[in-house]
Amino acid sequence: MSRTTTNVVLAAAAVIAFLVYGAYAGRTSINDGLGPDGPAYAAMVTSHDVQGRSVGDRVWPAFPLATAAVYAVTGSIATSFAAVNVVALIVLVIAACLILDAASSPPAVKACTIATLSLLGHPTLTAAYNPGEPYLLGVALATLGVATIETGGPLVIAIGQVAAALGSPVGLVAPLYGIARWMRAIRGDFRELLAVAPGLLVWLLIQTWARGGPAGLLDLLRVSRVRSDAVLWTELAFILFGAYFILTSLGGLTIMFWSRPERIRETLRARAELWAMVVPPLVFVATAGLEVPAAIAFLIPFWLVVAGDWNRRHTAPLAAPLLLAAALTILTQRPWTKMNDTAYFVDWFPYSVHAGRVSAVAISDSVLTGIWRVRVLIAGGGAIGFAVMWRRLTAPVR
Repeated sequence: MSRTTTNVVLAAAAVIAFLVYGAYAGRTSINDGLGPDGPAYAAMVTSHDVQGRSVGDRVWPAFPLATAAVYAVTGSIATSFAAVNVVALIVLVIAACLILDAASSPPAVKACTIATLSLLGHPTLTAAYNPGEPYLLGVALATLGVATIETGGPLVIAIGQVAAALGSPVGLVAPLYGIARWMRAIRGDFRELLAVAPGLLVWLLIQTWARGGPAGLLDLLRVSRVRSDAVLWTELAFILFGAYFILTSLGGLTIMFWSRPERIRETLRARAELWAMVVPPLVFVATAGLEVPAAIAFLIPFWLVVAGDWNRRHTAPLAAPLLLAAALTILTQRPWTKMNDTAYFVDWFPYSVHAGRVSAVAISDSVLTGIWRVRVLIAGGGAIGFAVMWRRLTAPVR
């Protein structure tokens, strides 16, 4: 089977899984099915209320723009949100396949990675249940921007960078990665450097416009502003939940990666340009407040590159580790869960529940702790299981 055919099959399987989960889990009842953020984007689409929206809404222009295009055909804002998310998932899967193909990843690695993307709580399962949020499209376009740099020519790269910039504020990772990669090349093609310029320019224009001018953009750099945005990281509960979501940001695969951190360090040393895909998302995560679990999904482009590099650096057979990773993805992402608004917040925004930031959810700390203790033990046990597996796979034969 050719790579193109394989990629199409994987994308189709991912969409089927997404639609099946959406039908099984249902839709949120918040704001008549639009979710917490949906009304803001609905207003942008239906009444063109852009200036009246918050900065946090305006820095994701691709989501309302894409929704508006679909809404012109469907006339239903909820249906339009759902359709945009399906397209976003297709873009994410195809971009992931291109990144893995650039690393000559075997079919087993691709299949496990795409299955993981299909089952991720953030950004996939949450978007199936609560379609009125921009994260799935934002992550997809950022990943597409990285994929075009890995595989495309100057024109394709330029298109990918503009798409990434329109997708989210973290879309900056794509042009920054392009610049860093060009700088690391001994004889880099100057056309590739020029190709990332449109994306960087579009990102600056969007951020300047959304934040009310250059002063608003510069305000992001104020130490007091950053400290204020990151204040939740001083709370132990927030740190523990954040660590869990970072450990499982690509399901069982990231548990596998973190079980051998030296391999991550080797990848970063060998390809220092990858820091451009790590630092901006980490800054975004540090300042995202209650949205940290969703923001962590922007590390996915980096993890996809690590997944592609893993096969080259790992000499032991990967069949057993990949099976364990797939099992841990299922156990940590819990796609069998029959979703409702309480389960949505308990599963994917537990700190918001713990801190009493969700008025519609009433659950005691003891119940929340009991639920999450099991999940932490699963993730920790998975890391230990991988560590034992590596010792056995690499042990000398006597």
